[in-house]
Amino acid sequence: MEKSNINKVDNIYNINNPYYSKDTKGKLLFLRHGETFFNLDPHKTSKKTNSKYIDCKLTPKGIEQAKSLQKILNKLSIEKIYISPMYRAFQTIFYALENHPNLSKIRVIVHPLVNEVTSCIQDYLLDIKKTKSEFNMNSKIKFDWSIFDAYVRSIKYDENFYYFDNFDCFEKNKKFEMYQKLKHLYEINDFVALEKGLSEMAVIRYQQNKRFESLKHLQKRFNKFLEFVKEKHKNTLDNKEDKILVVTHTSFIKCATDRTEYDSEDIQNFHPNAFSSKNCEIILCNYFQ
Repeated sequence: MEKSNINKVDNIYNINNPYYSKDTKGKLLFLRHGETFFNLDPHKTSKKTNSKYIDCKLTPKGIEQAKSLQKILNKLSIEKIYISPMYRAFQTIFYALENHPNLSKIRVIVHPLVNEVTSCIQDYLLDIKKTKSEFNMNSKIKFDWSIFDAYVRSIKYDENFYYFDNFDCFEKNKKFEMYQKLKHLYEINDFVALEKGLSEMAVIRYQQNKRFESLKHLQKRFNKFLEFVKEKHKNTLDNKEDKILVVTHTSFIKCATDRTEYDSEDIQNFHPNAFSSKNCEIILCNYFQ
């Protein structure tokens, strides 16, 4: 795998990686979602284009994994939670927080920058309005969509296809043409054709042997989120007792622990020692220590 501008610190990619640790003693915690039905499917290729896995949900085991987090999270003072717009992130935090002693004071903020790299069928949305109706400010857990909505207003893609804005391994005109087709199918409520169209888009990814978003772009997205946290929480970053929790995905967490400076849009694989998190595993990212 071709790289350049790699940070030359010797211990970045070994067990003493300074960017993360497996504890909850610091400020910024990252949590991967629970097990999904997509995760269970052994078919490495066909499952990634199968429309039944669009915005995939948690398995019963995944729900139990999320509930098992209660004994950890219930002991934590949580300042703020940011979650990916994917349904599996909502399910994970819903079950993980349902018995938190300070639940009424916790606000879960949907943040578009912490979503997964779009590489296969489970990384696409189908109908985000359904998610919004289920998880909102009137829910038992308060879900705040304001940052997500502001982001969607700032780009040229509908909320169901906001992740198109991250695509950089795809010809722009073709990308917008595909987006318009998919948006039309959503607007006329033809979800059968919409699922087929998303599956065809996933097949294209395999034909190109690429993610639609490169690691270079993901890294820029992660850095932008980090700057957001620094600005939004600048007065509380030294307070390690109150945690910032980010509920996200494998690739985003890998990006947090792999600080290689990728300069090519074609690079598709992380450094081998980037941290690969298990479902419902929490790690501390050491950016504010």
